[in-house]
Amino acid sequence: MKSTNIGIANLVVSNKLKDSYFNNSMIDESKKLTTDFFSVVKSSPILQLEFKVFNALENKTIENEVVATRYIDNNIKLFEVYTISEIEAERGKMNQFLLENVVSDIKDADYDLDKIKLYEAIDTLITESLNDYDKVDVDNIHESFEIVLNHLKTPKKQALTEGKETELVDSNIIEIAINKFNEKYDSLNEDDRNLLKKLMKSNDREKQGLFEEYKTECLAILEGVKKDSIEEKILKTIQKIKEMKHNSMTLDDDIIGLHELKRGLL
Repeated sequence: MKSTNIGIANLVVSNKLKDSYFNNSMIDESKKLTTDFFSVVKSSPILQLEFKVFNALENKTIENEVVATRYIDNNIKLFEVYTISEIEAERGKMNQFLLENVVSDIKDADYDLDKIKLYEAIDTLITESLNDYDKVDVDNIHESFEIVLNHLKTPKKQALTEGKETELVDSNIIEIAINKFNEKYDSLNEDDRNLLKKLMKSNDREKQGLFEEYKTECLAILEGVKKDSIEEKILKTIQKIKEMKHNSMTLDDDIIGLHELKRGLL
């Protein structure tokens, strides 16, 4: 059986961790599974390269077709130093973290099927580029290339602001959930989980509204405090919050920081 590519493997592992946090169930086990998974990836040059290429082709936007085509080709060529058997052997190291029939099971579950289609297309471009001449499936290469090219040309911000009901499993949000929430709390409470759900399912406009809402609430709490001994610090904090601007690159982190500040003030 063909091994699962890094895109689908990462999607499955990330989803397990996300569900554990949202349901407040088996968090330690899921964190260990995620840590072990990325340890395996980091210890393998092939899996590291695959992770880098999948991430680049998924998240990059290049609207110029000629440039986008060259970008795809340059990424796929990075695998020329390896054989298919070498790649399959390294991918096999991820099987311990996955379901036996992960590709068929994942298509029946609550996953973004467009992502899976993209991952399978990237996988095809990699493997077909390394196939012997008489085994190359030209039609398969062409279809897969079109999928990756069209995805690469699609502005990613636009995809996030059209109200599309796609669940975005963002590794940055998962990292924030671990590093920011679990450093202070034994487990996420309902309010924490609701915030993470909002961040994952909200588009940029909705996140900006949430950001402004938290700013307003934190300022209202701080401005209501009248203790002289801490007045200077409060005034500095108020000014810092007022100066905070919407930044799409740090928006999730900023919202969670304001969320934590509000909790600490109440």
